Amino acid sequence: MRKLERTDLSLYTLALLAKRTEEIAAAEEPGAEARRLWERKDKAASKEIRDTLRAMASGRERCMYCEDSAAKDIEHFWPKARYPLRTFDWFNYLLACGDCNSNHKRTRFPLDESGAPLLIDPTVDEPTEHLELSPVTGRLAELTPKGAASIEVFGLNKRDSLVRGRQAAWRAIGRMLRDYDEFCTQGDWRGARQVKDDVCQTGFASVFVWFIRIATGPHAALYVQSGYLDSRCLAILEKYPDIKGWL
Repeated sequence: MRKLERTDLSLYTLALLAKRTEEIAAAEEPGAEARRLWERKDKAASKEIRDTLRAMASGRERCMYCEDSAAKDIEHFWPKARYPLRTFDWFNYLLACGDCNSNHKRTRFPLDESGAPLLIDPTVDEPTEHLELSPVTGRLAELTPKGAASIEVFGLNKRDSLVRGRQAAWRAIGRMLRDYDEFCTQGDWRGARQVKDDVCQTGFASVFVWFIRIATGPHAALYVQSGYLDSRCLAILEKYPDIKGWL
């Protein structure tokens, strides 16, 4: 996961969401009313919500949790089955793949002692404060209870495809940075732009964030010595500091 910026919806859609929330609050059975209204979708509003979430998502509309699979579901961070008044809350919507949403999270939503979520919301939380990537293993390590719960609930280390995907993404970033340097040296700005676009559109976008943190951090030399970081990448990041702000 990486930090995502939530953008605004139109006044029409925000007004519709507020109206639906008022109807649920006034209903004798809020849960049943939430389910009924959720099925009665407004096509224009639903399209705007989905399109806005897609634009917010990493890479090619990747899942906001695992960053691997294409995201197809409008996910309720606070599950609508347990929290019907959040069914039409724009700030409760994320974009998720079916595996994360239906097979792993489902209605699991652990809370801490104060009642705050123990799962990472990438539009609210900074995931790197709760998770750390090991480029050696491709696995995520928890830095906080929120990180631990997120790894468990979303199966971020249980799925071998995710672990191997992060390892492959790490290696690909090194290759792409070397390509970027070569294109820039040759004055091939089209090629350089394509490399930048490829980095921004790839899956596992958070791996790039960790790559930059490690390559510019105090322990970069250790990763170079162990063979998991090419020393040329350190020089490239020094030569082109704008790379750090690509994502």
